[in-house]
Amino acid sequence: MPFGGVKLIPGVNVERTPTLNEAGYSASQLIRWRDGLAQKYGGWENFYPFALAGVPRDLHAWQDLNQVNRLGVGTTEVLGVITGATLKDITPQTLLSDFTPDFSTTMGSPVVEIDDPNLTAPVSSFDSVFFNTPISVDGIILSGLYPIETITGATTYTIRAATNAVAGVTGGGAVPVFTTVVTSANVSVQFDDHGLSTVAPENTIVFPIPTTGNGITIDGLYNAATISDVDNFVIQSNAVATASGSFSMNGGDAQLLYYIALGPPPAGVGYGIGGYGLGGYGTGVAQSVQTGDPISPDDWTQDNWGQILLTCPKDGGIYYWDPTGGFGNASLVSSGPVFNTGMFVSTSAQILVAFGSTIAQQIGVLQDPMLVQWSDSGNFFDWTPTEENLARNFRIPIGSRIVAGLAVSNQNLIWTDLDLWVMNFVGYPNVYGFNKIGAGAGACSMHAIQQLRGGVYWMGKSNFYRYAGNGVEVMECPVWDAIFQNINMDYIQNVRAMPNTAFNEMGYFYPSLASVNGENDSYVKFNITEPSKPWDYGMMPRSAWTDQNVFGPPIGANPGGVIYQHETGNDAAGQPLVWSYTTGYFRIAEGEEYAFVDQWRPDFKFGEFGGAQGAQIMMTFNVVNFPGDVPIPYGPYLVDETTQYISTRFRGGLVSITFSGSDLGTFSRLGYVRYRFSPQGRR
Repeated sequence: MPFGGVKLIPGVNVERTPTLNEAGYSASQLIRWRDGLAQKYGGWENFYPFALAGVPRDLHAWQDLNQVNRLGVGTTEVLGVITGATLKDITPQTLLSDFTPDFSTTMGSPVVEIDDPNLTAPVSSFDSVFFNTPISVDGIILSGLYPIETITGATTYTIRAATNAVAGVTGGGAVPVFTTVVTSANVSVQFDDHGLSTVAPENTIVFPIPTTGNGITIDGLYNAATISDVDNFVIQSNAVATASGSFSMNGGDAQLLYYIALGPPPAGVGYGIGGYGLGGYGTGVAQSVQTGDPISPDDWTQDNWGQILLTCPKDGGIYYWDPTGGFGNASLVSSGPVFNTGMFVSTSAQILVAFGSTIAQQIGVLQDPMLVQWSDSGNFFDWTPTEENLARNFRIPIGSRIVAGLAVSNQNLIWTDLDLWVMNFVGYPNVYGFNKIGAGAGACSMHAIQQLRGGVYWMGKSNFYRYAGNGVEVMECPVWDAIFQNINMDYIQNVRAMPNTAFNEMGYFYPSLASVNGENDSYVKFNITEPSKPWDYGMMPRSAWTDQNVFGPPIGANPGGVIYQHETGNDAAGQPLVWSYTTGYFRIAEGEEYAFVDQWRPDFKFGEFGGAQGAQIMMTFNVVNFPGDVPIPYGPYLVDETTQYISTRFRGGLVSITFSGSDLGTFSRLGYVRYRFSPQGRR
């Protein structure tokens, strides 16, 4: 009986029918490609022994100046730093407070004292406060973010306004008051000494929280349509009032949002520490400070500025944490933009870049989803543009929001929902120049982008892209159907890039239609250095990923909060790594003839070079006579290094083979598939 054979074409292809995909692969699970051959994917082990609270969204590894390796982990509930086997919770804290306005001023001074009865302990000069309700007091308008300057009592502290007080008041201050007329969209606003005009940009005011009354809701950015006098102006509502009358913003209460930084604790000893008579003479008791509630953002971006970890919760401020600074949590960069989609450090001049950032209005601040804003060179605390620094901003004119940003070799890249823009350093005075280089090549999520070797790769909403020497290219994808016809588009923001430099792989984790909670349960990847750039896909839940780093191979986290280090062996955290791949259908005999097959000759590497050759592989033969027939399975047959051949005894016209394995501690790679057959005619 003659022998036949098939040398499989590397790469999975689901665009073709299984019969058209002759000598190819039609399905895969946890495999990779080496020299055009399919092999088992690398294993992983626990990086940290305990699951973190929340769903991990971002990982960032760095080394501090003491050569200590650290991993920043941002989840939906925690911002933590893992050092060795220890997790330090550095989650930023905030405190929301509503109270009757109680603001005091001194004539000719910009210093304003605030008395907030909701404080249960003194705030500190490390804290900041954001005005969710603008406040008018003694000729001063308070809006936006202010660092706390001095602590004057258990519930009192001072901030510094932009202008001086007129006369000096005690216990004053007022929120805006809105007056409507039935069936009219015009709303009169009483806000003493507002300072607005009808000429842009001095005509804008932001009401950060919604207030509803008389059938309308006041919320967000408004232009002053008419200036009635220094204390009153008119805005246009997006609906008509159902009644006439007046109502105050937030019911007349001030609403402040505190950003709490847990600074270095005061020493617990020393004269004058603590209240009189507390502790032994000369000892004292350390004073308590105000705490807040941990924030719980949907996503994070992280980077490092030397040994300092920088992090930005999505649509929040930028925080920093110095491992040697003694702070208990990450502190807000109070001089920076308070609302941002994300951020990254540009290496061209060590500049911190924020995207989807904050723009100041005449009264208040507002997040602009298309604004790119950056700090001065070498100083992430300086964001105010001057002739002496490099801090600037630029609004991308096309699109509805910036999705992602990344510093790459000699330039920065900005992805909108529509396009790719390049941000090149041009020096003073504009600092950066912006150009659109990828029309229609927007990114699908904030973490769906990554650089690998000399190229930048990302996933869009309907294609995969590459940016390299030839510009932006749409990548051919033979598994397109398996991804874009099986992705849960309602949660596409959860897509994560999964670069693996050591194995020249680029890929993406994504939520399939089977993922009812929207968390990533699937992956797709390809090899960038294999001649045919073969693709494969499968199931693996990972919600965050970082490529090779100071800890070694890549680190990934699953939606349950468990963090793994990958490429550490051949098993899945101590359990069998279950892998498989299935070929397309190929004809056993020549032409249209059927054939009888009685023997298969397995050809594998059953172990790693120089190691034990102990892999056990299952082979199942799926036999049909015509395309579309329900396959008849033969097997599975167990093969190992000692197996010379498999006796099968089946008849058919077409056959595909499923290879799989689930044993512990082994490696395998497919070779050349051969079989013995006898032609059986055409029926």
